Amino acid sequence: MQKDLMTRDEVLEMLNIKQGTLYAYVSRGIIKTAPHPDGRKSLYSRADVERVRSRKRGRPPQSAAAESTMHWGAPVVASAITQITAAGPLYRNRSAVEMARMGVSFESVAQLLFTGTWQDNFAAWAAIDTPHDVQRLLQSFPEGLRGNDISNLLGMVTLALGMHERGTTEISDGTSVTSARLLIQTMASCLALLRPDGRVTVRRPLETLAAFILRSSQVDPSPEALRALNGAMIVLADNELAPATFAARIAASTNADLFNCVAAAIGSHVGFSTGTATQKVETALLQSTSAKDLAQRIPLVREYGASLFGFNHPMYPGGDPRADIILELVAALPKLGAATRNTLEFLEKIRTELKAYPGLAIAMVTLTRALGMRDGSATAIWILSRASGWVAHILEQRTQGFLLRPRAKFVGSTSPR
Repeated sequence: MQKDLMTRDEVLEMLNIKQGTLYAYVSRGIIKTAPHPDGRKSLYSRADVERVRSRKRGRPPQSAAAESTMHWGAPVVASAITQITAAGPLYRNRSAVEMARMGVSFESVAQLLFTGTWQDNFAAWAAIDTPHDVQRLLQSFPEGLRGNDISNLLGMVTLALGMHERGTTEISDGTSVTSARLLIQTMASCLALLRPDGRVTVRRPLETLAAFILRSSQVDPSPEALRALNGAMIVLADNELAPATFAARIAASTNADLFNCVAAAIGSHVGFSTGTATQKVETALLQSTSAKDLAQRIPLVREYGASLFGFNHPMYPGGDPRADIILELVAALPKLGAATRNTLEFLEKIRTELKAYPGLAIAMVTLTRALGMRDGSATAIWILSRASGWVAHILEQRTQGFLLRPRAKFVGSTSPR
């Protein structure tokens, strides 16, 4: 049994409650669940159970309460950007899922996140020239960049954009929104390097980011493909204080420039427990998409689904609405290949049988492969889309004007050596 999960009987004994009370805790989202290896029962989050036990015993000490906030606990930063609901995130009180379903442009959503201002039918951003030194950096990479290197490349590009006083200018001259647009546009151009013959291309005047990404990836920008990719970028844009977003805010609280803040976020996003989930989906879960091979992956999902592939997101115990809308947009694409149809059927099967709800990594790999994009594209699109949320949090943190500096609880030996 995984040490971070408990059986029903263990929970009932620890909390001294009846089965009905446990189910009430689960239905209210107080205690989160995961599939049992036998496929018929549920396991329960030990951290949530211990949190309930602490509350039952009375108010925990200040140090214990502060420590618990770092484990999916109480809010630690005031923010007016994103609210998490069972129906998905709300960006400044607008549903990300509904905006993706309605076909709102990603550019409109990014502007809303950056400034708090909503503009209907927001036009595509004007193309911004990538600095020559950054162009030379991109041209120095060999054709056919490996998919698992794309996140490191995006981090390098972000830091390069802050060089030659551009980072200093972003703060002193108030060009944060323009800098953010340049950053996201440059990241989008990097998808061309995933092609075997890839060369970075220039965004055309008033070309949407979704269209630019598809063109860079040599994918036909059909209306359905544009709608699917644009919708995915919207729901990827922000998810409150995800680890990388918190890292961006910490950097912003030190008055670091926007490029350094985003680079800090990228470094946190690509950790083994977060951003690399897309690579694990590509290389393990969906390495082969024949119906027979996918059926053999069911035990893998049962045992490692949440930790390796991002099933059952703790903030969305009833299923991740962001992944669901992406898969809905995939299903609406015309002329789906056999691999995509098999994948969608597999995901529906394990959703029904194992209560294993797909997360963003699975949905994004399914989307990029359905569009004919190369592995690594899901990672890149996730980062460049989330950069819009990171920028919003960076700008908000600057207005709050305090240093994010939590304290550590010393647990080492105090005896002299």
